[in-house]
Amino acid sequence: MRSRHPLLGLLLGLASFAWTITVLPPPADAQSPKRGGTLRVSYGNEIAHLDFYTAPGYELNWVAMNIGCGLLGITPDGKFVPDAAESWQISPDALLYTFKLRKDVLFHDGTKVDAAAVKFSIDRIMDPATRSSMRTYYERVHSVEVLDPYTVQIRLKEPYGFMLHMLAAYRMGLVFYSPTATQKYALEERRSGKPEAVVGCGPFRLVEWVKGSHLVMDRFDKYWDQGFPYLDRVVIRVIKDPVTQMAAFKAGEIDFITDFSPEHVETLRAQNPRAQIMTGKETTPMVAMMKITVPKDAKPMSRDRAPHPIFSDIRVRKAIGCYGIDRKEIVKIAFKGQATPWVGIIPPGTPDTADVTHLCPYDPARAKTLLAEAGYGPQKPLTFELMTNTEKSVFSVIATVIKEQVARIGVTANIRLVDKVSWMNVATQDGPFDMYVEDLASLFTLDQNTLLSHSTAAWNTTRHTDTKMDDYYARYAREMDPAKRKAIAKEFQEFTADKLYWNTISGSPFYEVAQPWMKDYVYNAEWKVLYKKVWLDK
Repeated sequence: MRSRHPLLGLLLGLASFAWTITVLPPPADAQSPKRGGTLRVSYGNEIAHLDFYTAPGYELNWVAMNIGCGLLGITPDGKFVPDAAESWQISPDALLYTFKLRKDVLFHDGTKVDAAAVKFSIDRIMDPATRSSMRTYYERVHSVEVLDPYTVQIRLKEPYGFMLHMLAAYRMGLVFYSPTATQKYALEERRSGKPEAVVGCGPFRLVEWVKGSHLVMDRFDKYWDQGFPYLDRVVIRVIKDPVTQMAAFKAGEIDFITDFSPEHVETLRAQNPRAQIMTGKETTPMVAMMKITVPKDAKPMSRDRAPHPIFSDIRVRKAIGCYGIDRKEIVKIAFKGQATPWVGIIPPGTPDTADVTHLCPYDPARAKTLLAEAGYGPQKPLTFELMTNTEKSVFSVIATVIKEQVARIGVTANIRLVDKVSWMNVATQDGPFDMYVEDLASLFTLDQNTLLSHSTAAWNTTRHTDTKMDDYYARYAREMDPAKRKAIAKEFQEFTADKLYWNTISGSPFYEVAQPWMKDYVYNAEWKVLYKKVWLDK
C-alpha cells in the first residue's frame, strides 16, 4: 500500500499499536494446517438480529466479520492489510482516500465486489433512514465516488486521523452487503437471518440461524484468498450459563468460548490444564452508566413512577457515581483483584489513556453532603433502578456491591436483571433505566467511542446533550500530532470525570478459551474474532 501523504502515513502508524497477549499454555510448534472439520463455538448471549449495521452487541459483529469482507483489515500489531482493496492512496491534504479493488472478489450470490458495491454499502450506512450505529463515524465523509469499475474514492470534509482504523476495525469495520440481495429482500428478511438475504463476501457464508439456539456458517468455496478458510463449517451455539459452558468445554462438546466470564477463569484452568486461555490489555471499560435526560414521550418506569432523570442533577451523579462507589472494593470482590479501578472514559489498556481516578475518590461523607444539597436525605430518601444483564455473572456481582455501597449513604438501588438482548433494546433504544452495569465496547482509540458517547450518536445511552463532548472528539480526531492529541485526550478524560456523562468503574479483562486442538487462532480482544485461518488438529 502506498500513501502520497508521508506525514499522515507516519501518524497513522503511530496511532496504531500492539497489545499484550497472555496465552496459557504456550502455542505448539508450527504445523501444517489440516483442511476440513467443524469448529464448535459457544456464545454466552443471543445475537440480536442479522442486519449488520443496526444490530447491537459484539455477538453479531463476530459473525459479520466472517461472513463479510471489507476494504482492508488490521493485524494485532496495528498494521493495515488488504482485503477487497489491494492498495490505497491518501492525498497530500488527507481529504481523498483512493482504493484500488481486487478483480476476483465475489459476494456469496456470485455478484462482483466492485466500486459500485463499495459505494452502495457506504451510502447505506450514511443514510439516516438506515439508522446505522456506524453512521457517527461517517459524518466526516463528503462523498463516495466510483472512478472506474474497480476504483473507488472517499472524499472527506476534513482530515480524519483515524479513517483507516474506522474502515478496518471499529465494531466490525466496513463490511459489505451484496447490493443485489439487499435490494431484493426486505429488511425484516435480513434481520431474521434468511440466508439469501444476508449475503457477504467473506470466507464463510450464512447457512442457518435459529434465534436463541445456533448459527451455522459454511466455507465459501469461491473466496478470493484461495486456500482459505481451512474449516468446512462453524457452528455457534448459545450457552448462557458459564458453568454449563465449562461443562460442555470439559466434555469436548465445544472448541471455543468467546467472551468467557472472568470470575470463572481459574476454575476452568484447574479443570482443563491444556486449555488455551487468552487475554490481553484492559481495553474494555466496565461502566455504571447513568441516564442524564429522558425523552418527552418516555414511558413510565413503573406503574407508580413517571419517567424522570434522577441523574440529570450533577450533584446526584457525583454523589452516586463518583464518591459513593468504592471502585477498589468492586475490583477486589467482582474480579478477585484482576482488574484496574478506573474513572476515565478511556480504559487503561487503550492508547492516550490517562489515570484520572483520583478525581473520584471513595468519600461517603462527601456523597451524603451532595445528596443533601440536592434535596435527598432521611425524610426524602433517594431510590433508583440499577439494571444489568445475564451476559456475565460478574455484572450481577458488581450491581450487588454497588447496591450495598450506596445503602451506606442512605440510598436504595433496586436491581433489575434482564437478558442481554433486552438490555440492548432498553439501552440503545432509549428505554427506561436509571443506571446500568455493563462492559462496553473495547477501544482501539478514543475516537472509536463516539459510537457510544457523542451527543448525536444513536447509541448515546445516557442521552447527554453536551456538545462539548463532541468538540473534544472532533479536536482529537483532527489533531495529527501525537503529543498534542495525547494532551487533548487527557483534558477530555478530566472533563468526563467531572461531568460523569460516562462513568467507568474499572477496566474489564476479556478472555477467550480454546481447546488445544484449535490451531492458529489469533487473539484480537473483542475487536476481531476471525476463523479464516483456524484449523483443527483432531
